[in-house]
Amino acid sequence: MTVQDIIDQRGIQEVLHFTTNRGLVGTLASRALQSRHRLPEDKYLQHILHVNAAVRPEAGAFFDKSDNWLDYVNLSISEINRRYFEFSQGWHAQGDVWWTVMSFDVTVMTHAGVMFATTNNAYDLCLRERDVPGLNALFAPVIDRKSPTWKAYRGNRTANLPTCEQAEVLYPSSVSTQFLRRVYVREEEHQDQVAGWLREFGLPDVEVVWSQSKFLGKKN
Repeated sequence: MTVQDIIDQRGIQEVLHFTTNRGLVGTLASRALQSRHRLPEDKYLQHILHVNAAVRPEAGAFFDKSDNWLDYVNLSISEINRRYFEFSQGWHAQGDVWWTVMSFDVTVMTHAGVMFATTNNAYDLCLRERDVPGLNALFAPVIDRKSPTWKAYRGNRTANLPTCEQAEVLYPSSVSTQFLRRVYVREEEHQDQVAGWLREFGLPDVEVVWSQSKFLGKKN
């Protein structure tokens, strides 16, 4: 059994990351979706940096420091983390900011150094592990989230969805846009704009899909 075997058996077809229109342009310009830790290193991104939240709990003084968690890209399996998306929308109220969801090839989950987190990586009961044990753990019948009793239950969630909607694929450093397969937009008017950016940055074969439902996630 391999990570790819689990992906195939569960019918997982995409790995997702939501970002603003500015974040998308920065990703395309740098040819990679970069970890929060690496964003300031890119001169272009310094001018358009528009992260999803002002502060990540992983940066806190008392957070688990067994690894540099800010140097991982946070990705979701099959559906976005709707809870975090709602929080991010509240932080960005400007009229010129709108949202996209980047869809990456599932093979990124098989790459070296990838870590799987059973729930939001910032939660105190989150478990993290690599390879087959790590990915399998995301589909356990019950997932502990926060102390003392907040849990997620598998219930009737489809096979391609982790038990906790906040489960994460933690990708080290940056994800190359060579693995970008699709960009979802919520408004039809943004479809042509995103397609133009993709052509400008040499990715004309990446599909742009107008889908409001892709921004709803599967909360539990």
